[in-house]
Amino acid sequence: MNKIIVATVVAVSALAGAAQAATPISNFDFLQAARCRGLAASEGLGKLDTAGIDAFLTQETGNRELPIRASAKNKIAGAQKEGDKADSAKKEKLLAERSGVCSAWLSGATTGAAVNTSN
Repeated sequence: MNKIIVATVVAVSALAGAAQAATPISNFDFLQAARCRGLAASEGLGKLDTAGIDAFLTQETGNRELPIRASAKNKIAGAQKEGDKADSAKKEKLLAERSGVCSAWLSGATTGAAVNTSN
């Protein structure tokens, strides 16, 4: 019986440690994800499902100071407006951004798989 309790405590401790070891997302990356969310929601670019990135941004918002949160909202709105009004050349550029830099955020944001690919 004691072995089961010890094994359970060890397993729970390992899971807690793994959760805490997750790499924190920088403000730059958070704002980049916000821009990607706006591009994904753009009707002009072809709206994508934003549920995953919405959940990620909601989770990360609590860790941000007010100016960063406000900037993220502005990035979302600005990127969505930019995508909705884009002409053919600008539209191609935005679609390339969405399928390039944004692909990690849009496909893996909820799992923490998104990384800064701008280096």
